[in-house]
Amino acid sequence: MSNPIFFFILLSFSLHRLSFTMSTSALTTITTARPRKPQVITLKPPSPRLHTRRHSQSTASESLEKHDQPSRSRSLSTSVLPSQEDGSFTEQLLASVNSKIREIEDADSTGILRYVDDQVHEKWDTAKAAVVGAQRLLSFDELPNEWQENQYILTGYRFYQSNRACLKSIFALHNETMNIWSHLIGFVFFAGLGVYAFNKQFPEATTNDRAITLTFFLAALKCLICSSIYHTFICHSQHAIKSFTATLDYIGISILITASVLMTEYYSYYCRPVAKFRYMMFTALVGSTGIVMPMFPFWDTKPFRPVRIGVFLLMAFSSAVPVVHITFLNGPSSTWEFLKPVWYSVAMYLFGVAIYANRFPEKMYPGRFDFAGLHSHAIWHIFVCLGIFFHYRASLHFYAQRYTFGCAMHLDS
Repeated sequence: MSNPIFFFILLSFSLHRLSFTMSTSALTTITTARPRKPQVITLKPPSPRLHTRRHSQSTASESLEKHDQPSRSRSLSTSVLPSQEDGSFTEQLLASVNSKIREIEDADSTGILRYVDDQVHEKWDTAKAAVVGAQRLLSFDELPNEWQENQYILTGYRFYQSNRACLKSIFALHNETMNIWSHLIGFVFFAGLGVYAFNKQFPEATTNDRAITLTFFLAALKCLICSSIYHTFICHSQHAIKSFTATLDYIGISILITASVLMTEYYSYYCRPVAKFRYMMFTALVGSTGIVMPMFPFWDTKPFRPVRIGVFLLMAFSSAVPVVHITFLNGPSSTWEFLKPVWYSVAMYLFGVAIYANRFPEKMYPGRFDFAGLHSHAIWHIFVCLGIFFHYRASLHFYAQRYTFGCAMHLDS
């Protein structure tokens, strides 16, 4: 086995093992968590006197500030400039410094009060949503701000405090039911298809051929199971759990895109080891950005949504240069015939992303697709499964044509 292939297989298995270890650790914590005893909680909204108290505190603070200004000026004058015999310039400088100090202190005091007020209302919204969510599904407006992601899905939201409640909701009807089950069923289907393919579809495959196929199937399975985990725990009241499962989901998408491009490059340059190594290395480096970036908190924020979509598209189109190069080497017609099956997969992914990015159809008919499971994210999930299937079909074609096309006009370049 050549060194480049060893490198890519080792890289792929390391990434999968790391991600599955993280997922297993999370699931272990989930399944071993002790259920909390039900408690009757009576919540009271924040006191309407909060702003009155804040105004009183602010007024008292301003009064104290005004009362203390002369002594502060004298103290600062004594410490900074012990003598005022230097003339009017010194007095102006001292007055300017004191004025800046007062401005900074006033601004800081206002910022602290605003921060405390925001924290109080944020905790109140989360606690209220958790108590109400234990009894029924919530509307979009009842969710805390950090859980509000799609304003066109109006109802059917879960919001739970325990991991067990999140797991039990897999078998309930809500606006994430289709998201969870579309990829759970896909996971089972492609696991079985992978076993069948290894036993029946690649009878004369080399170790490298089987390794690249295994990498693709593992990437697909990881993407699907991490997506289902994320949509199961997206309703957890602890934002850290929601963010962690979202990170797993994004990493799974990145690994699937990378593995799909690697398979195409592997068979396209089957007998061109130098070019194959260069392009597969480039793809691995581009894919690593999609693995590292989701670990930063800003990646899962609402303002960053268009950037996330753009990064995933750029990862997919990192194969443009290898395609142009192989077209130059083998000619347009033969390259088209070789790559034609994979265009079906690309079309499925692009069509699904377009629906997801435009939030169709719920944007046109808000609230109408909440429980039907046909909103944009669920439709995107279906097209992801179709994209994986068509790429698998393309891999069979690549394998059959690996010598005819991959070794045609063999040039080690």
